[in-house]
Amino acid sequence: MEKGDRYRLVIIIAYALLIISGIILFAGLWNNLSMNPAAQVGNGLYFLVLLILILATAIFVFHILEERQVLLPPESEMEAEDESKVKPLEETAEDYAAPFEVDIDIIAGHIIPRNDPKESTGDFAERILLNLAKHFEFVQGIIYIRNPKTRQFESLCTYAYTSDRDPEPFKEGDGLAGQVAKNKRIMSLSSIPQGYMEVQSGLGKSSPDNLLIIPLLLNKETIGVMELASFHSLDKKTEWTFRNLAKIIGNSIVTKIKSTEKK
Repeated sequence: MEKGDRYRLVIIIAYALLIISGIILFAGLWNNLSMNPAAQVGNGLYFLVLLILILATAIFVFHILEERQVLLPPESEMEAEDESKVKPLEETAEDYAAPFEVDIDIIAGHIIPRNDPKESTGDFAERILLNLAKHFEFVQGIIYIRNPKTRQFESLCTYAYTSDRDPEPFKEGDGLAGQVAKNKRIMSLSSIPQGYMEVQSGLGKSSPDNLLIIPLLLNKETIGVMELASFHSLDKKTEWTFRNLAKIIGNSIVTKIKSTEKK
């Protein structure tokens, strides 16, 4: 039997005893007064009055308990409700809300080039890097795409890349770019490791101070990684912009790859 049912049963019994006691009290008083109007009410009748008061108090207390039982939900439901109000960090509005006055669609319109059916995927991606360099003043960039057969991330295109050798492929978890691919989170470095990237100009070679490594995600899977180097510091606004822009860039490259494969 549940608590609510037990409370109701106690109240019913208390009500029944209260009625019976009231009838006995009324009969006793009527009999006493009819037999001897001047007689004093006996101790037994006082006991009945006391019993009625106790029963009335009990009914009131049990009624309050029952109402509390009905109004308050079970602890498990209260805990579930509290847990539902606390959202995990991954589900916060960081990736969806706009804490900065940035229109991602407008920026994407300047970054993503129009699709040319005659153009290769590498050339298409290289134009993306070129537009990023113009818009955000990056001095060097690389886009890696995951090879579905080897599961390695291989260089698709570069911008202002000066090394004689092509960028080395890597697996998920290997090196800085591999960690970004594994964690699916942007990495911003304000101090690039020595020799990690060099920019060739008329004044000689120099190393950028800041590096942004961005995962390219599609259906929550890392399909590519983009490295962008700059001599300027990269603020939170830039990181937030690329967190949202990378989704569009990744989708456009995959679309280009699929359209090329159909030929």
